[in-house]
Amino acid sequence: MSAHLIKIVTQEGDSVCFDCFEDEDIVSAGLRQEIYLMTSCREGGCATCKGLCTDGDYELGKVSSQALPTEEEENGYVLLCRCYPTSDMVVEVPYTYDRISFSPVGISVEAEIVELAKVSSNVMKLQLQSPPDELKIRFDAGQFFDLEIPGTTTTRSYSPANISNDRGELEFLIRIVDNGKFSGWLQNQAHVGQKINVKGPSGIFGLKENGFTPRYFVAGGTGLAPILSMVRRMREWEEPQTSIIYFGVNTEAEVFYAEELKRLESEMPNLGIRICVWKASDDWSGEKGSVVDVLRRDLQGGGVTPDLYLCGPPGMVDAVYAVCAEAGIAQNKIFLEKFLPSVS
Repeated sequence: MSAHLIKIVTQEGDSVCFDCFEDEDIVSAGLRQEIYLMTSCREGGCATCKGLCTDGDYELGKVSSQALPTEEEENGYVLLCRCYPTSDMVVEVPYTYDRISFSPVGISVEAEIVELAKVSSNVMKLQLQSPPDELKIRFDAGQFFDLEIPGTTTTRSYSPANISNDRGELEFLIRIVDNGKFSGWLQNQAHVGQKINVKGPSGIFGLKENGFTPRYFVAGGTGLAPILSMVRRMREWEEPQTSIIYFGVNTEAEVFYAEELKRLESEMPNLGIRICVWKASDDWSGEKGSVVDVLRRDLQGGGVTPDLYLCGPPGMVDAVYAVCAEAGIAQNKIFLEKFLPSVS
């Protein structure tokens, strides 16, 4: 079987090279040679391992159309976990060289449920505590962890709302969905004191350094979790950028963490909060309408063009992306993560 040279080029122009056989995907080839590229589901469903092939030929296995839309595939984008080379290849990835590891990274622990609470009509808070020998929880704000339903091999990926800490704490905000495996377990079997396997972190969504450029954060539903993590990190480091959180839900009953958002706003003089309810009643005192419409209104006000961070359902992300394009915000100033369907 022929082997081909794969060159992975990172955001700052650094690169790593390794061989890949035609019958193995690029992620697996890297792992075989102790090169750990950014990846998560390994099933073509999450887009974590997306890259742009700038040279070479390949065959692409089955992928989710939401993880890799047809137009992106036609423009040379690939999911490395489903990419099989037929020649030498050069692939550009949207993260920095320090995100590539040459030894196993992250944690794999059995954490304990210390709090389980319904915080809105369709969202539950899951607070975990890692064991005493693994209290250092390290991740970049915006990344996610894989949680395994006890007694099964079923995992789901969720972003913590908190930041790295030495207390072993992980705070998750999880949307309850009809017939969802994790949702069903969370509502019917999960309880305080129960243990759950946690692995991670993974993912490339996170803050980008761009001087004092304003940051606008747009969250749909539980997309608020990674956004909260980023803003809490900004508070921890006393970062001075003017920032706005746009938090969108359908109804008032779906609003959660309003008090926490107000507290952050009071503690951070450069932070503004827009809680947007699409189907608001006359009694609702916050923003009325979709998060997309509220963002469009604010962008029409002019001023310095912000960096945009988007996290939520694909429809919301795509609509906000279109609004950004209307406002003339360059693609390299938009950072996003979509909630994609589970692959199992």
